[in-house]
Amino acid sequence: MSKTQTVTLRVPVELKARLEHEAKHQGVSLNNLANYFLTTQLSQVEAISMIDERISKKNISKLKSKVGNMLDAVPNNKEIPDWDAVK
Repeated sequence: MSKTQTVTLRVPVELKARLEHEAKHQGVSLNNLANYFLTTQLSQVEAISMIDERISKKNISKLKSKVGNMLDAVPNNKEIPDWDAVK
């Protein structure tokens, strides 16, 4: 198990109440729920930052062209329902 450290975090009263309600509903401690939310959100932010960094080094026109070529290679199937068609 990894080491832990105590952090004091100020949150609005309403947010704390919502977190406590959800923790109770999930059957976990407030600490476990907060750690889960922080971990998942931070992972998403890190992933977006990594993608942004990689894209910033690319030529956007070339990327658009490549995506267009890939989409052009997809067969045009008239059997696709209207609700599922790309518009």
